[in-house]
Amino acid sequence: MIRAVQGLDGFMNPLIGNLPPSDTIYAIDLAANASQQIPIPAGANLVVFGPILGANQYVKFTNSAISVPAANIVDGSAPERMPDSRNCTGKSYLSLVSDTAGIVTLSFYA
Repeated sequence: MIRAVQGLDGFMNPLIGNLPPSDTIYAIDLAANASQQIPIPAGANLVVFGPILGANQYVKFTNSAISVPAANIVDGSAPERMPDSRNCTGKSYLSLVSDTAGIVTLSFYA
């Protein structure tokens, strides 16, 4: 069972610094410039990213490969530079890519 988010600010955003430890954490070993598609566990509503320090990492909620942007992407299809967290309600997969090899953690909450 995925742990529920317990603290929200005045705008209904989770208070990331006040989250309890997650009971559903993935560790993803990324190779440089190699996209990985990760299934989102059932019942997850929030994912908190633990990035590779000093790397340029990107995420997109898709089951397709993504790449580190090498030029302007102005059609709305670019991956997002890895945020602290994102709402993942109703999503089935996310794709990760990094310009540097390393481990990314994904902490999921209901």
